[in-house]
Amino acid sequence: MTVPIARCQGFTNPVVVLIRTSLETSIQQSGRTTSRAPLQWTRRSLMTSSSLRAKPSSKAKATASAPKPSQPKPTQPSSPGATLARNLQAPQISYAQNLASKSTPTILYEAAPQRAFLISSYAAGLFGVMAGGINMWFNVYNVPEGTSFWVSYVFGAVGFMMAALGTRFAMMPASIVRSITLLPASTAATTAQSAKAGAGAAAKVASAARPVLLEVKARRTSPFPFVPLKRMQVEPQQVVMKTRLFTPSKTEPSPYEKIAMKREEERRRKEAQQYEKDHLMTAPFRHGAWAAGTIFAGIRQGLTGEGFVPIEVNGAQYKLDVTGAYALEDGRALDRIVKIEEDPGVVRLASQSR
Repeated sequence: MTVPIARCQGFTNPVVVLIRTSLETSIQQSGRTTSRAPLQWTRRSLMTSSSLRAKPSSKAKATASAPKPSQPKPTQPSSPGATLARNLQAPQISYAQNLASKSTPTILYEAAPQRAFLISSYAAGLFGVMAGGINMWFNVYNVPEGTSFWVSYVFGAVGFMMAALGTRFAMMPASIVRSITLLPASTAATTAQSAKAGAGAAAKVASAARPVLLEVKARRTSPFPFVPLKRMQVEPQQVVMKTRLFTPSKTEPSPYEKIAMKREEERRRKEAQQYEKDHLMTAPFRHGAWAAGTIFAGIRQGLTGEGFVPIEVNGAQYKLDVTGAYALEDGRALDRIVKIEEDPGVVRLASQSR
């Protein structure tokens, strides 16, 4: 009689089930399961898993002992004001350095001829001081006999006011900037090295960069004429302007309009030349009227002080003429190089004078 042998459909031994459950729990907790395939619990597999847990492989040791690559620290975002200031400062420095790379000095600003202005200012000052002195001499110190005592006091006050007004007119040309020039890099480097001689290694490193120096020529604060101009060599940040020289128009003309304006200006110039040739008899009167207008404009500027804006050079107060002066790129070059601290009142007056 043959007894059928039933095949084993799985482990039903309680000990084996207990071992299987504990191993599954430990593997799930350690997170080392790498395959979703059903585990075959054999003695060989159990011994292999136990040996792997007890003795890690050399590859795992090498991976664990290898230093982790250092992650770059996240940079904190800078404030919008600091970013804007950095973006504005960079083109200024590069632009100034490009101009300094030339072999010749670059004129950034040069005042217009001021002969009529100087003559009118010194003449008005001399007249006021002399009139006040004569008045004091004859009406205060040499009063005629029989004159009341209060007359000398009144004429003394009048003489003092005339002398003060004359002094004010004579002081009008003082501290006027004549020109601002950007020096070449070679001249600026020589000046910087001589100024920083003996300052140590830090000075050598600082002077290795391309320096930028401005030469400012200005009239002295003394009210006397024929005095040599004062020359100052300063850095761009030591020159502070209260308004910009260049004032952009509200509506920027298109390229076609620029060409049309240029042609119109050329046409007017040719018509003026032809008019001069056809009317030679009246030319002296026209030229005389133009000269008289220029003289009276200079006299008015000397008496009223219009057309000047304040500027600081190395902490000292000076005046900048914004009427009829030459400025590189219509003033854009000087605006990009020096420091600007706009004053609303000065900006309004400067816009009216232009």
